Amino acid sequence: MQMMIESYFNLHYYGYGKEEYYSDFDDSDTESEPEEEKPPEPEMADREFPFDDDVFYINLKAPRVRTGWDNLPMEILIRIFTFIRPSDRNSAALTCHRWFEALRHPYFLNATCFHFEHIEVSDNKSPIKIFLDSFRHFTNIKLTRVQFSGETGFWSYFGEHIREITFDNCALTKPKLSNILGSMPNLERLNIVDCDELFKSWNPVIFQNISPICKRLKHLGLRKISALNEDHLNYLVAMAPRMSSLEISKCLRDMDAGQRVTILSHILRILNFYKHQMRSVNFSYTMYDDLFLKQFAEIESMSLSNISLSFFQRAPIKDPAIIDILRKHTNLVHLDLTSFLNLTDFALIEIAESMPLLKTLKLNGCWLLTDFGISAIGKLRNLAILDLSDCDRVTDNGFLQAILGKDRVSMKELYLSMLPGITENVILKICFTLANLTVLDFCGSDCINDTSLQFVFCYLRLVRVLRLNGCVKITDAGLTGVDLQRAAIEIWDEQQTFSIDMLRGLQELQISGCFKVTDLSLTRCFKLIELREVNLSHCVNISDEGIIAMAMNCPSLEVVDLSDCFRICDPSIDALTKHLLRLNSMKLVRLPQLTTESIYSILAHCKRLRTINLRGCCKIPRSAIDLLAKMKCLRNTPKSEHFTLE
Repeated sequence: MQMMIESYFNLHYYGYGKEEYYSDFDDSDTESEPEEEKPPEPEMADREFPFDDDVFYINLKAPRVRTGWDNLPMEILIRIFTFIRPSDRNSAALTCHRWFEALRHPYFLNATCFHFEHIEVSDNKSPIKIFLDSFRHFTNIKLTRVQFSGETGFWSYFGEHIREITFDNCALTKPKLSNILGSMPNLERLNIVDCDELFKSWNPVIFQNISPICKRLKHLGLRKISALNEDHLNYLVAMAPRMSSLEISKCLRDMDAGQRVTILSHILRILNFYKHQMRSVNFSYTMYDDLFLKQFAEIESMSLSNISLSFFQRAPIKDPAIIDILRKHTNLVHLDLTSFLNLTDFALIEIAESMPLLKTLKLNGCWLLTDFGISAIGKLRNLAILDLSDCDRVTDNGFLQAILGKDRVSMKELYLSMLPGITENVILKICFTLANLTVLDFCGSDCINDTSLQFVFCYLRLVRVLRLNGCVKITDAGLTGVDLQRAAIEIWDEQQTFSIDMLRGLQELQISGCFKVTDLSLTRCFKLIELREVNLSHCVNISDEGIIAMAMNCPSLEVVDLSDCFRICDPSIDALTKHLLRLNSMKLVRLPQLTTESIYSILAHCKRLRTINLRGCCKIPRSAIDLLAKMKCLRNTPKSEHFTLE
């Protein structure tokens, strides 16, 4: 018989006897003992509690019920679980049976991806053998560098529950792919990544004989593939009669011009065939020209909500095809034009005037944009995500007209990395206007210094992701609020400063290359209980003292990067492995002070470590490779070339 500790505590805390708790269970589970007569308990009109809380109030005259977190109504428990990350939900599910049942809600199952990497799919080998004994169903599966040998009952057992599957660099053949997909009648999303060998060995098929296999398939994604031809596309498209989303990204690179034109023409025919139901297209980093975009814009009766395009070829200065596309699809919600090199201010003005529903706008690397076009973004009232990274010509004037002074309650993510024209004055106005930001990226920008960082800590308390890689002006004073040349807030004789630990919900921190940051920041203000990922690479003034303090005060860390912090020694690794129970990724590149003792600490304490990089750790002998290979949880056993002996 199992008993929940918290329920047991609650019962005894409020005067409920141990015998009463056991009386709820079957008498056959416990040994019968003679009952002792007890004097009658005096009646009490009320009971004094050590604290006043209506939640824990118990009416002694009413029927006694159990209290505790394990007895929360399932609706409330599921609602609470929606606010925490998947890794936290998985840990919480180990608490009790009721919490485990809450994790089996379809919302959480659909958000979980089971990743099988570098394994052989066989019923007699792990982990497939273990999964065949599972009573749970899995809706999202990713296979990376997986080999398929013989028949297996895995797909017939779980196939009807799978909604999304990804094949990444797998040893796959066309018959095997057909058999796997044939056992998934409810599949909705199919992704094939870096599987050129599959298409090279694909025998031609007759289009008329193809029957729909995945009748509910809505999304087809092809990435990093250069061996495509018309037969491949015909087969994949014909088995998905309800397809509404098509992705062909980072493809067609190793083709000659004639083959590429043939494939692009066939893609246009596919889009024209599915034009009435197509809602999303993604052609990012695929080789095509302005003529392809012009023909794409000429497809009638197609209303898209998501478009992702990149462009690297020459295009006419007057009347480029992107203008026609933007005028055609005015109901866009997501627009990603990352690395669209010929995007001009006139195209951006067209976006602002014709797309009132737009929520996501990504213009990373569009270096032709100036303040004239950026200022038009102010018309996009529903914008939630804006990426202007690497737009060199953007300055304060254009950005202020685009964002500030408007009602921007819905703005959640802002990416302004590598912008030399943005100054410190913009940071203060961002803090005043965009109070609901959760993601803030200023990597490589000169506008971030100690003063501007203080404003971020003061006003942007909802930030969850803070990326400041390469902001070399940041010092301990900005992170801690100690010894500032000028306080962030000065009112008469009162001065107020702020520190990074005021960002209570911070989950990711990137300060790579901030070489002026020392152990003072880590020991004094790195008390972030929700911090999951930290990047301290190239912070050369950080030593064991700061890393040990961070390991003790940031218990939720999962990803740690300490590359090129040459003062880090074995005690730091020992502290990280002992105190960070969730640690699953470590990057320890070029740490010359590490020895075999660090390897022993990893072996002894890291039970969830999946990836580790020890390249350039000259004092670690090659025999450490064999030691790390014993870790069953490790996915990437370091190879011999990762170690250099000097």
